Amino acid sequence: VRRSPLLAAFLVAAVAMAACADDGGDRSARDAQPGAAGTIHTVAPLEGVATRLLEAYETLDPDADLALKVSPPAQAVQAVAERTGGVTILPTAALADVDSTALGRTLAIIAVPAGNPGQVTGVAAFAAGSGQETAMCGPDTIFGNFAALVVHLGGVEPDPDRVRSGCAGRAMDRVARGELDAALVFRTAVRIPDGVEVIELPEDQNLIIEIAYAGRANSEDARAFVRFLGSDPAKLILADEGFLP
Repeated sequence: VRRSPLLAAFLVAAVAMAACADDGGDRSARDAQPGAAGTIHTVAPLEGVATRLLEAYETLDPDADLALKVSPPAQAVQAVAERTGGVTILPTAALADVDSTALGRTLAIIAVPAGNPGQVTGVAAFAAGSGQETAMCGPDTIFGNFAALVVHLGGVEPDPDRVRSGCAGRAMDRVARGELDAALVFRTAVRIPDGVEVIELPEDQNLIIEIAYAGRANSEDARAFVRFLGSDPAKLILADEGFLP
């Protein structure tokens, strides 16, 4: 996929937004044991999918000695740079200086009620004065709200009164009830309910956020987990979380 320098900057901001949401200290999604043979490092926005991947692996190997550690982005990246032997799952932009393997990607979509009664065809529906009821839901970053940035990339000035963060679930419910003509959300932010259709945006007018894993696994458990990340069960979990290949 071709990316402009501006888009690359947006991807880096995806990592920065995790720091804004974090309280600055480490935390674990589970009761991690300090003496675990391997550590899976990640950041808060990816905690859910990392947890599901690790739990799925442990159903295959209940004796696996692995722990999940959720840290601010800088600390998670440092774990890779120091080659501590763990496995790190992060946005690809944060792993630019190390060898990594892609896991999946997320991007913005437009959700509309079944049948698309508002006849929405693209981001023009999110402009002020469009005459349509819409919502834009994306994370706030130092570059602005990601959903609004997607509308900008489509050559449209978004209506600022319709831009919010943390509203994807509510917006999707309103779309399903027919209260909104359209909602712009990111695939991994919410599940698509019955009664909702998806309009895909051109990739050159979208924000594509990839995630990947990196690290030098120095235990058999960690190496087995790395192998699991490339398996069909892992791919099914990523797809269920909204990630595309």
